[in-house]
Amino acid sequence: MAFLFFYELFIYTILTVKRFTKHLDTYFNADDPCRDELIKHTKLRQGKRGQIYCREDESRPYWCYVLDGRIGAYETKLKKPYLHWIATEGNYFTGTKHEYSFNSQDLNIQFLKKSTIACIPLTVLQELQDQYPSMHHFVSIMRQRKSDFFNKKGLIMAQEARDRSAKLKELMPALWHSLNNKLLSQFLYIDPKTIYRNRK
Repeated sequence: MAFLFFYELFIYTILTVKRFTKHLDTYFNADDPCRDELIKHTKLRQGKRGQIYCREDESRPYWCYVLDGRIGAYETKLKKPYLHWIATEGNYFTGTKHEYSFNSQDLNIQFLKKSTIACIPLTVLQELQDQYPSMHHFVSIMRQRKSDFFNKKGLIMAQEARDRSAKLKELMPALWHSLNNKLLSQFLYIDPKTIYRNRK
């Protein structure tokens, strides 16, 4: 039984690495040594729905690329849970304020569904960016993607509460369709009843 477990784990790891490599193929040439260095220093992690990745008073100095699933960060000091950001497949997050910081970001980061992430130590990320232009380019693309997300989130949250769901559907339709009413109400910081009325 133990052998079978470790064999299945070994196969899963190989398949996941291949999936990560396929993602990287979009941004790196196959013969780019940076791509190989990135894969070599990557740690794969899988989490279940509701599992905490990093608490608000913790710092995890990793740059995490979402291979599948959904990760979210909660602001815990408000009257009710506020889902500040969500990282879906092809996006990233860090267990610190940003990729150049080792301080906690005062958010509770957790898996919103079963997810797989590829984690790279921030020190390695910074070294690879200094050494390889292709890595700097890759991180810049990811950073721009995150900036676009927050620009859209800002436009959504600027709406009256009753209009936020419609604005989310307009600007982030894939996310709107993928979230249940509870997560939507937390992401938009509105009453779940408002979500229910908008989705009827």
